[in-house]
Amino acid sequence: MLNLILRTISGLTLALVVLISSARAQPASCILGAFTLPLLGGSGDAPLLPATMQGKPVALYYSTTVDGLYGGDITPYAGEDTNTRTSLLLDGVKGDDYSIFKPERLKLGDLELGSPGMVRLNAFPARLIGSRPVIGVIGPSLFAKLSVLLDLPHGVFALIRFSDDASCKTARADFLGAGEAAFPLDTQDRAWIRLNGIECAVMLDPNRAINTLPRAWAAASASDGSPNRNKPATVQAVLPTTGAPGIADTSFHLEDGTEPPETDRDISHSGERDRAPPAAGLGLEFFERHVVLFDYPKNTVYLLPSHHRREDAGSALRFPHRLQNLGPNIMTPSFSGWPLTPIYPAMVGRTQPF
Repeated sequence: MLNLILRTISGLTLALVVLISSARAQPASCILGAFTLPLLGGSGDAPLLPATMQGKPVALYYSTTVDGLYGGDITPYAGEDTNTRTSLLLDGVKGDDYSIFKPERLKLGDLELGSPGMVRLNAFPARLIGSRPVIGVIGPSLFAKLSVLLDLPHGVFALIRFSDDASCKTARADFLGAGEAAFPLDTQDRAWIRLNGIECAVMLDPNRAINTLPRAWAAASASDGSPNRNKPATVQAVLPTTGAPGIADTSFHLEDGTEPPETDRDISHSGERDRAPPAAGLGLEFFERHVVLFDYPKNTVYLLPSHHRREDAGSALRFPHRLQNLGPNIMTPSFSGWPLTPIYPAMVGRTQPF
């Protein structure tokens, strides 16, 4: 266990050194502050954040497909039942009578989250990561005024506050460096790309094991326009290299379902985009090969391929579910005033590859 901890700390330190290496760094003021955590687990695990509740070590899944904080029984951690109930959508199915708890002294690393509302799920899977119980799953709603870095290749999770000064307009892209690709991000954390002129949504979900693409969409976006519907559902397809830098040449597992896109449909309006069904899914196998920066203030996601890989094998720990609270907003407001430690003084434009 000690060796594992030392390797984790060493890996995080190396990742930060690589991030800070800079040949064309912008002013340090472009990054006002940041907070980093080493991801728990290893290859094959979704993002797992080290946390404490009432001072006891625990872990939380990080998921882009949940809108708040959810978990199992937290009464052993002095979690208080608020005697309030809510309804929610679990994988699109409505359910009622879910209890809302208030966790006691919830922290991510040294970052105080206070006591945000936590919806108790009736059957949250009991898993361990090392000696830490995985007690819940947290989504990006707490961090809506920050940028979230998921760097699975290096095993790093980070919250970053970029400056909005005009001189820092390209800070997010330069932060990742040469080879990055940027895509619009809608309210459901889906990237919007064009495949041979067809605009479609891609769900970014590191808790999904594989990359998936509806067969009809793959046929419609094929460079020669000729569908092949006789292949088995497990066959893989590779997207054309045009129109989707950063995602091009990614292998997708073809699935049945979802009608082909309408090439003349205008879904450029954000409301239309939010109502459109997802066309594809980028899962854990994509995140383990890319550094991904969700810039929520600018509604943009940045992707950069990485040659680095986590060395330790994981335990296939994932939470592949979608959760949406239908009741009142119970989350603590986004912490725009967090005193984030400015440990990224000049981490853009590095010469070393990820």
